[in-house]
Amino acid sequence: MKRIIHVDEEVVSLYNITNTSIVGIQWESGDKCFIIDTPEGFCSVSNRCRPNTWHVWYAKTVQEYIERSLKQGNNTNSKAFVFETVLELYEWMSKQ
Repeated sequence: MKRIIHVDEEVVSLYNITNTSIVGIQWESGDKCFIIDTPEGFCSVSNRCRPNTWHVWYAKTVQEYIERSLKQGNNTNSKAFVFETVLELYEWMSKQ
């Protein structure tokens, strides 16, 4: 027996995400960030008043960053999204 659910949003497997994918994370608190590539590795920039510069952590791949983000602490309702364009990401980041 399988439960039937109605899903309104499209989903993508974590394994289809590459290091060039445009990815945003919505934390359980409602804050949002997007993943960027730096010389130290992949990290994120937040939509809060300041970028993530105090508690920043790095991952070797975008997949690893997403996986760590969704497993971090009590973030059981955090979500990751992949965007078609940077404009789509910025529009999402600007919405509360």
